[in-house]
Amino acid sequence: MIDTNKVRDDRETTEREGLRDYQTKILSAIQANINAMFEYADAVRHARSVPELVDVSTRHSRRMNERIREITGAAQKLTIENAPPLTGGHPFGRMP
Repeated sequence: MIDTNKVRDDRETTEREGLRDYQTKILSAIQANINAMFEYADAVRHARSVPELVDVSTRHSRRMNERIREITGAAQKLTIENAPPLTGGHPFGRMP
């Protein structure tokens, strides 16, 4: 017989660990974005020409996109790992 309390406790532990990992990634991304913002502002201030400004902006945008992908991946991982198992039945019971 399955010990439902143990299963529930294990699931809750897994959910907490997943949420903690996601929160850590979010906080890391926030710090990285703050640092990147100041680096970008400094680089823009020192740009000597329009092409250099475009290059600085392009590099900054690429870094932001990489961080967005990291956060999105972490959110997907959290969702997949903590989604309830599919039982094969309809969520509203029997359909007529």
